[in-house]
Amino acid sequence: MGLHPILTDPVSVKPRFTSAEGPALVPPPALLNSDPQDRQPVLRRLLGKYDPAARDDFNRSLGRAGEEMVFKFEYDRLCQAGRRDLAKEMDWPADRGEDDKGYDIRSFEPDGEESLLETKTTNGHARTRFWLSRQYEVAAQNPSTYRIRRVFHFENGAEMFDIKPPLDAGLLLIPDKYVAVPR
Repeated sequence: MGLHPILTDPVSVKPRFTSAEGPALVPPPALLNSDPQDRQPVLRRLLGKYDPAARDDFNRSLGRAGEEMVFKFEYDRLCQAGRRDLAKEMDWPADRGEDDKGYDIRSFEPDGEESLLETKTTNGHARTRFWLSRQYEVAAQNPSTYRIRRVFHFENGAEMFDIKPPLDAGLLLIPDKYVAVPR
């Protein structure tokens, strides 16, 4: 099996690291007792200034670039741990358009335990909001192996942290949408 193309092909959005080592894996921020609704008027003013289609294209590109960085980070981490065999078994279903799995990357711990990583990338700070859909369900079904890998400050010294299930212990979850099906 050859190397995944991501290890050789460039992307359009690139992170800029503050050190030669690349991204830093840091502890998640503390869950604050702040009301996210307080930021709604500022968010609406900012969003009103941008073209939604252009913003969507940029967000998709940013998300893919974050996944690429995490894939490379995991590959390098496993190789440095002497587990090139596991690095070669990694998978990136989201790169093939398989977005319905509820995770982006299948990696491993050096002891061989599987890790299912959902990557959420932002150029903003660690507490920038993001959206979940099927990921919440997959996290609940795989609590020992599932992680949300939050990548932040992507274009300015990328850092990242993991959020482990139960997700509501590390995230303030706010209902945003409901799927309604007539009975």
